[in-house]
Amino acid sequence: MSKAVIFGVTKETVGTAMDEIKKVNEDSMMVLAPFVGSMSTHAPSKSGKNKGYYRIKCEIWIPEDAIEGEGALTDFGAFAVMRLPKARIKDHMKD
Repeated sequence: MSKAVIFGVTKETVGTAMDEIKKVNEDSMMVLAPFVGSMSTHAPSKSGKNKGYYRIKCEIWIPEDAIEGEGALTDFGAFAVMRLPKARIKDHMKD
């Protein structure tokens, strides 16, 4: 599991990330889907393999008539683009 987080993302950065994901499987299509349903945030763990990372749990819903095949949902990759208030970002992570 990659834990790379990029702050100060531009539209070019998002485009590059999407291009890289698509290169892995060129017969893919990129989909923009909103987070829906319940969403929860958790403070960083003090111990364990995920120590020091905030957790944000969310759901993305895709209409059933949009996907073909029973195992189709196990064959995808995703990333999230988030808006965070600048006042909450530590100075060393800002541009």
